[in-house]
Amino acid sequence: MARGRMIDKRVSMSKKLGGVSDKARTLYFMIYPHLDRDGRIAFDDLDDLKVEIIPYFKDWNTKKIADSLNELAGIRLIILYPDDKKIAMEFIRFEDFQDLRYDREAKSKVPDPPRTPESSGGYRINPAISPLSLSLSIRKEGRKEERIYYDFESSKWKNITEKDMAFWAEAYPACDIKHELLAMADWLESNPEKKKSNYRAFISRWLKKQQDQGGSNKSKKPGQTRQEKEEEKMQDWEKKED
Repeated sequence: MARGRMIDKRVSMSKKLGGVSDKARTLYFMIYPHLDRDGRIAFDDLDDLKVEIIPYFKDWNTKKIADSLNELAGIRLIILYPDDKKIAMEFIRFEDFQDLRYDREAKSKVPDPPRTPESSGGYRINPAISPLSLSLSIRKEGRKEERIYYDFESSKWKNITEKDMAFWAEAYPACDIKHELLAMADWLESNPEKKKSNYRAFISRWLKKQQDQGGSNKSKKPGQTRQEKEEEKMQDWEKKED
């Protein structure tokens, strides 16, 4: 795993992160550099987390850590789940907020979060139990966030929302998102042996590569300044006038 992480400045626009408490936000960014390529990490217990992540935070105890993690999980910034006897977590949309050399890093040793109906509400750490442990917390309100995947039977993408499309369009303006998703689908159909464990990360890596190469959206040229765009519009107008 890399020694650290370079987080994209777009994370500043995260309304969820802006809405949590200072202690939860601090813990979020303290854990961030330690994540593997899939945005995951696991600890034997919260004392283990404290020693590895915040060893010099003298005023932080395991209850404060548990409360902060539960707060982050409660608004779907992270997913908490058990990994054998460990406490595992996955940072949601981790791959969207940094420049990751995915193929150059070791595979994650932490398994995927459970995708069963029973765990759809997510796990929470119960500070009342000693030693602290994870317990299911079923949420009846709201809609759970479905994981994006490619369905080979129907040859269609599943669980891509309008919000996802809008985010990608803003993050990768040089890309025609619908066109790129079709190209990805064609590639996956041609390489069925290369199924992905994290399709959101696959999409982000694909779009970033296309963005860096100039993209497929010819109406939006990457790297243009506002002045250059205005000059281009003026030139088009002058051509029409001629």
